[in-house]
Amino acid sequence: MTVAVRKMDRIYALYKGDEYICDGTITEIARKTGKKPNYLQYMTTKTYEKRISRGKNRLQMVELDEGE
Repeated sequence: MTVAVRKMDRIYALYKGDEYICDGTITEIARKTGKKPNYLQYMTTKTYEKRISRGKNRLQMVELDEGE
């Protein structure tokens, strides 16, 4: 049986364009970068993907699989 993991407990990697910034939970990334947890969580939504440009300096949160 698979248990759903809360979005705040999932592991993400933060990138600026192709440059790796850091990884961890949303709370950990917020501590490391000074960004607000609500903004980082918003960056994981499809709405953010649609609104943000494809520029080389774009911030992007990528969810990491449990196996990574």
